[in-house]
Amino acid sequence: MKKALVALLVSGMMTSAYADVVISEGFDDVSSLQSKGWILENNGTPGGTTPGWFQGNTGFAAQSGTEYSYAASNYGTAGDNGTINNWLYTPEFSTVLGATVSFWLNAAADAGFSDSFSFGYTDANGALVSLMPSFTVATGGWTQYTATIAAAAGTARFAFQHLGAQATSNYVGLDTLSIATADVAEVPEPSSILILAAGAMGLVAARRRKRA
Repeated sequence: MKKALVALLVSGMMTSAYADVVISEGFDDVSSLQSKGWILENNGTPGGTTPGWFQGNTGFAAQSGTEYSYAASNYGTAGDNGTINNWLYTPEFSTVLGATVSFWLNAAADAGFSDSFSFGYTDANGALVSLMPSFTVATGGWTQYTATIAAAAGTARFAFQHLGAQATSNYVGLDTLSIATADVAEVPEPSSILILAAGAMGLVAARRRKRA
């Protein structure tokens, strides 16, 4: 009986872990991103016919949602024989507890072309911290990527970069982004602990009366 009561009290006072999703984006409307705190920054040189990230519209269907509900970037973000340097930054989020970022990438499969990509985040001082240097985006289907940001005081923005030579680049898509804080402990309210304790004491008292 005593062991059962101890177990009851311990289980009641144990903390519970959970992850809090702070940003979730399915890119149903890329034109609305800026109004939600996203930053679109196209530094392609020379300037091209595509101003920056846009609503997916060709090449392949979305990873999730309606057919073209993803963000896209293409070779037109830079002029002929130029250099692509197209950025997309998420809204700010706290890094006090650390964070896990998940997203999906896909690229059009056209012979002779490929798309380069990189990602990272801006720290509390605004400096870019690279988590993955330039790599070639896989074609033929969506690939999920997951990145972890260590706990640190302040806030951050996660950053995506489509980059490379305009002449050999093509079309890349970004979809289904989620940013969640690291697992944290939720301590029960003092009143909850008192209720558990009172219940346990009542069980002890009832046990003693029965023996008497």
